[in-house]
Amino acid sequence: MFQGQQGIRDAYRDQGVASRYIDERFRQPLGALLHKRQAAALRRLLGRKRPCRVLEIAPGPGRLTTEIADLPGIRGTVLDSSAQMLEQAHRRVAPVGGSRWDFVHGDAFNLPFDAQFDAVFVFRLVRHFTDGDRLRLYAECARVLKPGGLLVFDAINEHVSVRLRQGSDEAEYPVFDALLTPDRLRAELGSAGFQVSALQGVQRHYSLLRQIQVLAAPRSSMLARAAMEVVDRFGGGQPLEWIV
Repeated sequence: MFQGQQGIRDAYRDQGVASRYIDERFRQPLGALLHKRQAAALRRLLGRKRPCRVLEIAPGPGRLTTEIADLPGIRGTVLDSSAQMLEQAHRRVAPVGGSRWDFVHGDAFNLPFDAQFDAVFVFRLVRHFTDGDRLRLYAECARVLKPGGLLVFDAINEHVSVRLRQGSDEAEYPVFDALLTPDRLRAELGSAGFQVSALQGVQRHYSLLRQIQVLAAPRSSMLARAAMEVVDRFGGGQPLEWIV
């Protein structure tokens, strides 16, 4: 299992991993649905808040960056410790965002910025660290945000994920994930000076969604996507993840 700053950093410093990242994780129906929900939520939020300066930490190959790069009035910066991922992000974002986005090779635990951002968003990074390191990441985000600034990230629901992981193959979860509850999220963010304004659940009814992925997607990706859309529209139930 990849764990800790060095382990997580090294896992993504590979040209092959960077070039295959989206295809391997977000092209299949289940990953595509997660991407769609995250992108839509981010566009709505930034469209409503209208921040001028935005920082994305660990954009990977620009998966979400490309979805919001064209929003009017935004000047963006992306920072990643993987030069390989940053290269992919620049290639994909430049045609959409033009010269309004800067690309910085740097460390999320030691951000080379002052308090200049109205919003910071970071997906699929904070979740990979243990308590102490998460607090350090929150502190860095707080430091570079203007007063009243917005932090957006994803977190995994302990209540759902623990059951899924019990008895699973170790290869299914090769990277460490922190499993959290709403109370724990609010407590640790509060200790870092943040107030949780919303937890938006995504991937509800995950067991059913995964069954559709396994049984229907190999036969028809289009059918699997349509079925997942129907399931996803039903409310209720615990989500696998939150957008925080």
